[in-house]
Amino acid sequence: MAIPIEMPKLSDTMEEGVLSAWLVDEGEEVSAGDILAQVETDKATMDLEAFDEGVLLKKVIGEGEAVPIGELIAVIGEEGEDISDILDDASDGEAADAEEAVEEEEAVEEDEDPTPDVSGDGAAREAEPAAAPSDGERDRIFSSPLARRLAEEHGIDIATVEGSGPQGRVIKRDIEARIEEEERPAPVEEEEPAPEPAYAPPEEFVPAGEEEPHTSESISQMRETIARRLAESKFTAPHFYLTIDVDMERAIAARERLNEMAEEQDQPRISFNDLITKASALALREHPEVNASYLADEGEIRYHNHIHVGVAVAVEAGLITPVIRHADRKGLSQIAQETRDLAEKAHNRDLQPEDYEGSTFTTSNLGMYGIEEFTAIINPPNACILAIGAIRDEAVVEDGEVVPGKRMKLTLSCDHRIVDGATGADFLNTLQSYLEEPMNMLL
Repeated sequence: MAIPIEMPKLSDTMEEGVLSAWLVDEGEEVSAGDILAQVETDKATMDLEAFDEGVLLKKVIGEGEAVPIGELIAVIGEEGEDISDILDDASDGEAADAEEAVEEEEAVEEDEDPTPDVSGDGAAREAEPAAAPSDGERDRIFSSPLARRLAEEHGIDIATVEGSGPQGRVIKRDIEARIEEEERPAPVEEEEPAPEPAYAPPEEFVPAGEEEPHTSESISQMRETIARRLAESKFTAPHFYLTIDVDMERAIAARERLNEMAEEQDQPRISFNDLITKASALALREHPEVNASYLADEGEIRYHNHIHVGVAVAVEAGLITPVIRHADRKGLSQIAQETRDLAEKAHNRDLQPEDYEGSTFTTSNLGMYGIEEFTAIINPPNACILAIGAIRDEAVVEDGEVVPGKRMKLTLSCDHRIVDGATGADFLNTLQSYLEEPMNMLL
């Protein structure tokens, strides 16, 4: 029996995937567990696995095509098996008719007689069997009620529209295509001079023979998801921002000592980001109100018992946040190693869903780019995100004297539906205390 292979949901935010490469040819035998293709999701490139054995009878989707979740990708079965029924069910025409059937149910009360139109007097006749009109039946036009209604509203003679539905039936998308065609401006004939623009820039700003004024590229799956999720976060969650200035003198000294020990023991080096991840996790343990999510659909605020810190990583296609799970229970060396491993997987697009799903708090560090202070958009469904600036040299006053100091600004973006100002301030003060007395993190 032939088995359809459909696009699976490979991540929590995935809506469609791009089939980046086929790894099996048509006619080749496959077994359960074999990798059929690679699929690019909004987060990573992942393997599409076969769950049945047989022969790959048909590749329905070509490399580079975007496929919605649940759409047919391929068919597996016995060699020579008839798969026409599966292919017909997945055809674009059938899918469009299925959608239109719902719309027609809504329109049926206003258009009770769905029999074909007859040009001339507009009267309805007895329904004929569904078939493409022959040369002798050109006066009978088979169309859906919704298509007829749309044609009438836009003054379109439905007899002049070629149908793309079953047996040549005129459906909604055919009328919409005709409307778009008629609204498209007519091309300007060569002999007619183009109208003068309202403003013509001086010739020196439009040098002849130079490159085009812009280039374009298709929106990637990752960028599309980033745009959708962050727009939803920004315009749904009421953000407010709290900034604190941290004295990093002791953290710098502690990191130098820790890295000396790491080299002696062949352990990974500790970064400032690792220190902040650990300090944030310990502060979250003391302030569970920040380690929370506002779940409107469930009608609840969820306070997480586990602390999973997402660390934003910039990759070529955008931004992704691998997760350090149970960060409050892990040592700095383990956090450092996991962060580097996850960052490498992110750059290679090898992250799996368990690597980037389920964060309860997120950090974003632009300090390495020289950014001293910024505000970040909350990564839903987290309650907060911490924006980390660069460590800067600054004159500070100690014991009544001006001395050189090392300072760093941290900005907490808070979802005001969950976190109030005093709650966020208490969390930042605790975080500051850990960074200014880093030995407390090691106790």
